Amino acid sequence: MVRGKTQLKRIENATSRQVTFSKRRNGLLKKAFELSVLCDAEVALIVFSQRGKLYEFASSRKLLGEGLGSCSIDELQEIEKQLERSVSNVRARKVSVIKNPIEFYF
Repeated sequence: MVRGKTQLKRIENATSRQVTFSKRRNGLLKKAFELSVLCDAEVALIVFSQRGKLYEFASSRKLLGEGLGSCSIDELQEIEKQLERSVSNVRARKVSVIKNPIEFYF
């Protein structure tokens, strides 16, 4: 069975457009992750929604704890700082979502 080609044009219905954006965004993020793992590539992806919300993905083997054997003390300290900033950002976003869950769904 062959899939039909999807005609690329703007989706006029706002609800359908948002659903399609969410599904395709998740697929795109998954593909970026797969590319980084399978090909050992450094991948960075930035996506802005129609409302200006930022979605991002960045791969770094060092941030995953891999390939640290050749790092100097300075490099390890910089990685540690990056991880601390990342954890801080995740916690801040979590608090934001908990305090205002309606924003999370739009």
